[in-house]
Amino acid sequence: MNAAAPSSKDPRREATEAMMDASRLMTAVVARTFRAVDESISVPQLRVLVMLRFRAPMNLSGIAEGLGVNSSNASRTCDKLVAAGLVTRVEDEADRRHVSLSLTEHGAQVVDAVMAERERILDSIVGQLSPAGQRRLAAGVKSFLAAATTAGLQPGAGGQNSLIPWLR
Repeated sequence: MNAAAPSSKDPRREATEAMMDASRLMTAVVARTFRAVDESISVPQLRVLVMLRFRAPMNLSGIAEGLGVNSSNASRTCDKLVAAGLVTRVEDEADRRHVSLSLTEHGAQVVDAVMAERERILDSIVGQLSPAGQRRLAAGVKSFLAAATTAGLQPGAGGQNSLIPWLR
């Protein structure tokens, strides 16, 4: 068995560089899958669709916070999605200022298609690893995500600990 030569780099630096490489790959995967979306949907609009797919119903304040924008920008973004038939907007009968947003069936299909394409691409890459390599990758990524959570950063969370506002 031919073991890899030991690295002279600091393990932390080596891991950070590997994560930066993985980050660039994930950005490329996201960009490729974004092409599968209707050209009339902007990146912020797709982000709203994804938020609603996994956290609906939401109000405009939640959308604005998730996007890291003010409520008027979030409202304009959502108005376009409503006009495109991707999102429904329901006003509370008791308080018309409260608006609840959810995906339409078509909106859910758009998000599901994008996510399925991302999963297909990632699966084709992971499939090139040996089963042992796949297990090591899964363990390493789970460990990395646990460390991020311990540091107070959660990729799917809303609010100040969310990674989503960093994606502006």
